[in-house]
Amino acid sequence: MHQLDHFLRIIITTILFIVALASCDNNKVIVNPEEWKYYASKDGLINNNVSDLAIDMSGSVWVATEFGVSKYNGTSWTSYNTPQGLIHHQVNAIAIDPNNKIWFATPYGVSSFVNEQWQSYGVQQGLGYDYVYDVAIDRDNNPWFATGFGVSYYNGSEWTLYQKDQGNALVYNIVRAVSIDQENKKWFGTEFGISQLYNNSWQTFLAGNNQAGFVTSLFIDNQNHLWIGSLAGVSVYDGTSFSDYAMSNGLVFSRVDAIAEDKNGIMWFGTRFGASSFDGQSWKTYSTSNGLPDNWITSIVVDSENKVWFGTKSKGIAVLTRK
Repeated sequence: MHQLDHFLRIIITTILFIVALASCDNNKVIVNPEEWKYYASKDGLINNNVSDLAIDMSGSVWVATEFGVSKYNGTSWTSYNTPQGLIHHQVNAIAIDPNNKIWFATPYGVSSFVNEQWQSYGVQQGLGYDYVYDVAIDRDNNPWFATGFGVSYYNGSEWTLYQKDQGNALVYNIVRAVSIDQENKKWFGTEFGISQLYNNSWQTFLAGNNQAGFVTSLFIDNQNHLWIGSLAGVSVYDGTSFSDYAMSNGLVFSRVDAIAEDKNGIMWFGTRFGASSFDGQSWKTYSTSNGLPDNWITSIVVDSENKVWFGTKSKGIAVLTRK
């Protein structure tokens, strides 16, 4: 009996050792490969309804909300609103140039912020239309604004307006998104397809065979491919052809309001029913059931440590670290 007990103890010890080895990676026990952090108004965020996220040259995260903007430097929050110089409290989008000049798009014009100085622009100053959905910075550090009535461009001294009725220009005047690729081509997502401006020449593109023409978001990946979010899914344009992805492929919901790429080349998509990640082969869904505080994702950005930041409609920010 004693020998049998000794033999059983050896068997059990061996099994436990094998299980322990299987749970280790580089001598570290992985308890959970994903870690979440959350930031909301109780932590210092100015408002929980987040519309956009951007990261400046120092690594600070800027958060656009329906009631002002906040900056998080990794330890503390600083917030700005109309008393500080913002043209309007509702901020739709943020873009930051290499000189750390920050542009804010609002329904009542745009504001810039650099070296603690504010400047604002509306129709009276030359902006083509007050309601600005999105903003992007070109190779010359100049901003392009997607508005409810065309595209406005500012070179630091003069404004230029592009609209549908200007010959072979915009396909439609309500421009929801703007993105500028590595070749300095300007891409404009409208409610009726996509227009591209390059070397003073315009082209019009559809968002793919399976997608609606109503474009909701644009993103340029590290291969200079254009990702297009629409009401019917997401398309990617490689310069030659489109590939389309929809709910039938694994996307959590058809309307895609936010797109980002992490340092591993994984694409992230924000929808009103959660977020999806896509590594080129397989899809994964994130929702309130596995980490998100709110399923309505308005914005996504990836920081220098490859952490994925999600802006939500009503619950502030969630930050995902994948180990």
